[in-house]
Amino acid sequence: MDFHIQVIKKSDKFKVLKFLRRFFFRDEPINQSIQLIPEGEDSTCQELEEYCTTDCLENNLSLMAVSTCGNIVGVSLNGKMEPHKSDEPEYITNCNNPKFKKILQLLHYVDSQVNAEGKLAGKNVLEVRIISVDSNWRGKGIAKKLMEKALEMAKEQDFDYVRTDCTSHFSAKLCERCGLRKYWEIKYIDYVDKNGKPIFTPAPPHTTVVSYTKPL
Repeated sequence: MDFHIQVIKKSDKFKVLKFLRRFFFRDEPINQSIQLIPEGEDSTCQELEEYCTTDCLENNLSLMAVSTCGNIVGVSLNGKMEPHKSDEPEYITNCNNPKFKKILQLLHYVDSQVNAEGKLAGKNVLEVRIISVDSNWRGKGIAKKLMEKALEMAKEQDFDYVRTDCTSHFSAKLCERCGLRKYWEIKYIDYVDKNGKPIFTPAPPHTTVVSYTKPL
């Protein structure tokens, strides 16, 4: 292979954020649907950056694919699932970015539905939260290698399950290729505001949010 997988360290934060700004934040389906990232090459969403990196870059659970030249060509941001809180968490209530707040509320709703049956209660669960690959390196199996390494790492560290919530059709297909099973789903057209209007309308083929799990 012309790349290898390694654990992301806290010192890698700037490089990882630079990668995500270029290949993930703007093009992720729900971000794009509500135009979360303003126009401009260097524009970003600080709230999104803090949400993605506060935990994931400090726990030695996240991974990156690095080329032989030393460039990041893919990342997998992972973290340990926290117990679900039925009430809206303060970080959502206090979010001052109305667009990003909508995304946080969607993720909280998904989490509430996934945890409704109690199957994951008390379990040690690794969440694969973001997988992104450099557009010039797609089709080389990098995303699959990152997911496989995350599954291997989770098993070695005695996690009970791996879980990932997919807002993209392509990440959902990746989960299925890696042996994860559909646990819960909702179509974007069914996630509506108080007036019955869909809150997110990503372009096809992104039509559904799907949660996948795999017991270890």
